[in-house]
Amino acid sequence: MKKQPSGNGRAPEPARGRVVGRLAEYLGSFRIEDVELQQKVQMIDKRLQGLKTQDCPRRQTVVLKFCLQGLKMYSTEGEALLMAHALKRILYSTWRPMDCQFAFVARNPHSPSSRLFCHVFVGSQPSEVQALHLLLCRSFQLCYLLMHPEKQDWPPSGPTQREPGKLLGSLPESQLVWESLNPEDISQNVNALVSFRRLPCPAAFGSSLSVRERLDLEERSSLATSHPGNPFCSPILVRKKAIRSKILRSGAYRGCTFETELQQCVGEMFDTSCDGQASRGNLTEHDSSLMENVWSFAGIDRDAGVALLRSDVLGAFLLRAEPEAVNQWRLTVRTRCGVVGYQIYRSQLGKFSIEHLQAQFPSMEALLERHCGGARGPFCALAAGRRNPCYEAED
Repeated sequence: MKKQPSGNGRAPEPARGRVVGRLAEYLGSFRIEDVELQQKVQMIDKRLQGLKTQDCPRRQTVVLKFCLQGLKMYSTEGEALLMAHALKRILYSTWRPMDCQFAFVARNPHSPSSRLFCHVFVGSQPSEVQALHLLLCRSFQLCYLLMHPEKQDWPPSGPTQREPGKLLGSLPESQLVWESLNPEDISQNVNALVSFRRLPCPAAFGSSLSVRERLDLEERSSLATSHPGNPFCSPILVRKKAIRSKILRSGAYRGCTFETELQQCVGEMFDTSCDGQASRGNLTEHDSSLMENVWSFAGIDRDAGVALLRSDVLGAFLLRAEPEAVNQWRLTVRTRCGVVGYQIYRSQLGKFSIEHLQAQFPSMEALLERHCGGARGPFCALAAGRRNPCYEAED
């Protein structure tokens, strides 16, 4: 059977990006009054705070499916479509960890902008409803990128690659291979030293040289071209030092044609970098990646991100690592006085703190959670909710 063409005579376009499904329990919906956005947010928070799960006898377990076109709600069997909202008709998303609630505000198709409904869901754990909220917020951001490609600002190595000192204060495993090896930090155990493999000998050295002559040439070449972060320099010096100190025999070296695991990792990193480019604009199921992407407006230019904050709700924030500083971040918050920026530092002990405050936190998540909701710091409380910048009041 052929697909029916759409109203313009063309077949419907295929959905862009991946679809991510999560389980939740749907409580129902309530009407939102026609007031300005900030008043809507306050009304929603007050209504959710007073909502009791036992007061919703018709609640049911459903499957929520997120994509860049919108959100759909199915029965647990996945057969019956219970609700569907295009992303452009969803105005706002929020969550309450203390009550394990997730909610979004949307209007029905062909309904006026004054007729909005808040749909409420609950989960068994705060992390479950947070993932639902982050998926919807990330859909907002990716939809904005699709509509405004000139605002894109992806890092060269792909959206999932983080620079030193990024949001969670940890380096990805793929970047650790570029850190230089310090001989003093390497165990002098014979088994550990034997595990080092020899790097392929450059073709310019020729095949007539002995192993000892090749070592000398490699050392001179590595010393002449060494620079911070070069992973191919220190292993040679460590091995030679071990041999000269009689800790390791030269027979432990491998042949010059042996390809090291280090080189394989580096090769795989560059081979998959192009694949990472193709995955841009797709939702991810990993909670930590979702968290970082939503906080940092990943893929959106910094100036564009600040502009989005100006039209967002009070307490909306943007968190990004300082480009030329290690273990420093910039927290930009939408306050009543406009958009204000604050520095976040990470101490040598791994504790996070905001400038002018003595309180320290074990993680970035703990710091932001402390200043969300009712807790107040030097600025207004950080908001859990986010406004959809691609919302359309009319069809």
